[in-house]
Amino acid sequence: MNGRSNEAIPFAGHRFHLHTDETFRIDQGVHLLNFAPETAPAPLCGQLTQIRVHHSEDIFRDRTARLAGAPSVKVVPFRGEPYQLSRIGQVCWWRPDPTSHLPPDHLYTKDPTGRLHIVLHTGTDHGERYALRVIREVVLRCAEHRGWTAFHAAAGAVDGHGVLIAGASGAGKTTVLTALAAHRRADLIGSDRVLVTESAASVVGVPISVRIAGGTLSALAPNRNLPPHSVLPTDFGAARKASCTPHDFAHAFAAHVRESAPLRLVVLPRLSDDDQEVSIAFPCPAAAREALAAVCCTPHDEDWLHPWFADRSRPVGELARQAADLMDDLVARAPVMTVTAGVHTPHLLGRIADAVTRRLP
Repeated sequence: MNGRSNEAIPFAGHRFHLHTDETFRIDQGVHLLNFAPETAPAPLCGQLTQIRVHHSEDIFRDRTARLAGAPSVKVVPFRGEPYQLSRIGQVCWWRPDPTSHLPPDHLYTKDPTGRLHIVLHTGTDHGERYALRVIREVVLRCAEHRGWTAFHAAAGAVDGHGVLIAGASGAGKTTVLTALAAHRRADLIGSDRVLVTESAASVVGVPISVRIAGGTLSALAPNRNLPPHSVLPTDFGAARKASCTPHDFAHAFAAHVRESAPLRLVVLPRLSDDDQEVSIAFPCPAAAREALAAVCCTPHDEDWLHPWFADRSRPVGELARQAADLMDDLVARAPVMTVTAGVHTPHLLGRIADAVTRRLP
């Protein structure tokens, strides 16, 4: 199992050291760099997580054969993705459940030292993506331990000022983020999960692909870094979206992937399938807090259902109190505004960008 050690890469203030087989090193490294922050690093936690990626048909077949007769239980740590968990001695193994849609070409494992391993068949499609699954999970657990809170949100930075764009799926988070990037050259911080640090001081991104709806793409000029909108439905609320890496998204607007920024404004998008004018409102603190609580992912996340590769170090009740205190700080420290608009409004992205940036310092 000879491999090449890659440099440690920080994500959300946690350092990761990946050790990858030589034949897979370039593919894995390029993929991670497309998600890695370029500027404004978050403060480091002081911890280092080791991840070993084995890209070998022989190793994959050997480990799969060993697991064939091992007792297992079905677990669903991530929504819609059931795995079989087996414990052999002090080693935990996860393999896709046969009833799932997951391809049976990868294994995850944690050894007694806590080191995480990914075992890939050489024919695995886009095998470089699996390391980020591990990284995201560790980032979320580390953030909990540090007193940070996760939200279902996007975030950008306009002239260094952090904007948290919070809302459920379909609310218009990526549309607002794209408006700020396209018309104010906002740096990308996060697109689907964003961390807010203790006392609501800063926003920190989680490395996740940017998913853009066809309607939002159709409002932009064609760009080689972004998917073409012609391959997507442009109907409002369409579930099918295109994905691009954080670097591709940010560079499409001559911006950067930024890891953190001081939190200056919270936006709650309220987009609808009509042509109503762009309008803003500032809800009372109680209403603002209620809206944030509805999209708070600490300690319960609609996607990351149970701790997986990293153990939770603090009780759920304590994490819930931490999140409640942070939301109190959030509505006290930063303006919270709703942005209501119809997606068929002319010049929608530019008008949203104007409405948001006028409220920044």
